[in-house]
Amino acid sequence: MCARFTLAVPDFATLIALLESSSSGAGRAGGGPARSIAADPEIAARFRPRFNIAPATVHPVLRARDGRRALVAATWGFVGRFARGGAGPALLANARAESARAKPTFREAFAARRCVVPADGFYEWTGPKGARRPTWFHPADGGLLRLAGLYQPAKDLDTGEPDLRFTILTTEANADVAPIHDRMPVLLGPGDVDLWLGVGDGADADRAEALLRPAPRGALAARAVSPRVNSVAHDDPALLQELAAEAAAPKAAAPKAGGTLPLFDLDGGARPAIPSGRTSRR
Repeated sequence: MCARFTLAVPDFATLIALLESSSSGAGRAGGGPARSIAADPEIAARFRPRFNIAPATVHPVLRARDGRRALVAATWGFVGRFARGGAGPALLANARAESARAKPTFREAFAARRCVVPADGFYEWTGPKGARRPTWFHPADGGLLRLAGLYQPAKDLDTGEPDLRFTILTTEANADVAPIHDRMPVLLGPGDVDLWLGVGDGADADRAEALLRPAPRGALAARAVSPRVNSVAHDDPALLQELAAEAAAPKAAAPKAGGTLPLFDLDGGARPAIPSGRTSRR
């Protein structure tokens, strides 16, 4: 499961340099030359560090276009077919790596529209409802995480304008994440990117599917961070400050109305619906 993540690199030039690098970041080691990236100037103009990225957020993703890597803007969450109580389509922020290739919702995207979601950390939660404690997982050696994703063309739910949407693939948790949660995003190594995207001779879906496995032990470090993460209204560097163990302990008091974000198991449990004409913020 991946319901929130971060991309707190200081500027767009740094992001491009990290994405073009063949050696930085967490995940599997892999060879291969650095490749240039075509980037939409509008993404560069709008870029800012983000500390609490939630579903329905517009975010840069890396995809293949005309045989090269391209960085484009996309909205987090596939739009599902089904609604709950007529409230609108469900937002699918995650897809299970074990079944995405075969599921009708994701199989076309798996075959032809794979993407990489740049991040430098993601959150998972522990503790009772009303006192959820966030942990930030980030690369043990610094750099980027390259999350395996899929994208699909869609229409903006508010304006009807053409839109791209992405979902993040999850797999079983590795030893770093398992004490907190049983799922984690699929992390790609720098040398896996072209194969996953289908750049050059890397379009083989069987070989791409083989990349969908937990990251090795030690790829990630964990940090207990501020419960302010629980609200999507908070998006600032203080969210990543480490909490002492006693400060991170759950409180017995109930949360204030609207203050604590309800989490949903988007891999296989209840899914929030998007009311008609608006997107869900979780």
